[in-house]
Amino acid sequence: MNYLQLKTLSLKAADDIASRCVQIALKNSFNPVAVCVMDAGGAPIVTKRMDNCPPMAYPKISEAKANTCLAMKSSSREYGKKYLSKDGTPDVFVRLVNQISIVDGNVAGFPGGVLIRDKESQQIMGAVGVSGAAGAEDEYIALKAIQQSCVGDDVITEPEKHSCSTAKE
Repeated sequence: MNYLQLKTLSLKAADDIASRCVQIALKNSFNPVAVCVMDAGGAPIVTKRMDNCPPMAYPKISEAKANTCLAMKSSSREYGKKYLSKDGTPDVFVRLVNQISIVDGNVAGFPGGVLIRDKESQQIMGAVGVSGAAGAEDEYIALKAIQQSCVGDDVITEPEKHSCSTAKE
């Protein structure tokens, strides 16, 4: 085969996920958040910022979290675990600095970035970044929004489960 067939999130799916992120943050009384949903190629499809969410940092951080997932093919939390552990050696730190430089600083090594894969093929379809609440809450928002969205039955996420203890499930 001389071409690739790429599955990616549609505008409808991305908007559904982003809107559900806002609803989940409100339902749980989390701090206002910014959301960025990216397609498989790393282009933002939908970005949203809740009322009273600071406009300068959190939208950029949500984009960096989603970008991290796509660039590193893992959740932003896993990326952080790999490179920001207390036991990290100098060579690991140098790799991290180089990676950050290569992607113009558009990475984030903390929870809130969730990778979306097609359930059948395991192909990456996009990513969601959420920022503004606590890191575990950001990740919870993204995971629940994806699971409840119009694509929820057709995809798997990385991570699969959240570690949020403050959600009002």
